[in-house]
Amino acid sequence: MTKTIAFMPRRPGSTRSEFRTHYETRHAPMAMPLFPFSRYRRNHLPEDAGEPGFDCISEFWVSSLEEIGELMAGDAGTTMREDERRFLDQERTRAGVSEPVLTDGDAGDTILLLTDEGGDRSALTDACRTVGASLEFLTSLSDQALPYDAMIRLSGEQPALPDGWKKGPCLKIMPSETPPDQLRGGAA
Repeated sequence: MTKTIAFMPRRPGSTRSEFRTHYETRHAPMAMPLFPFSRYRRNHLPEDAGEPGFDCISEFWVSSLEEIGELMAGDAGTTMREDERRFLDQERTRAGVSEPVLTDGDAGDTILLLTDEGGDRSALTDACRTVGASLEFLTSLSDQALPYDAMIRLSGEQPALPDGWKKGPCLKIMPSETPPDQLRGGAA
């Protein structure tokens, strides 16, 4: 199983509320029958979250990146891109692959984003394990860099960051996860 993520900013001139409504009532339901997601979660930012450069971190669990690439190159991708223009700033969207390291704290309602400045991954893993937080390392899917190198999902206290890891935004999120029985790949 592979997990991909996308940092998704709203279209200029729209509000987070408009973005979230379109995403949840039109875009996500449109994607569900087209793509073989095993899990599909959108982590929306509330209106008062400031401007970190995105409005939602979407998470997609898939069995094959190649299959998703083929679908995106065909009619399904055309359909999704056309709808994205209605609510999403496509130019600023950044997508990557997640390397989940710790997943026990997967249900937290706060996301802490980190930049790697020469940090030790093992030390960060140990720090997250100490507070029961989930941890994922992120790698870009394209030549466009992701804004962050690691994502920690918290349900309690923040870990003490080891040297070489720079704290980015710590964001309260409004998670919305599609039930598995509504996903094309969820029954597998």
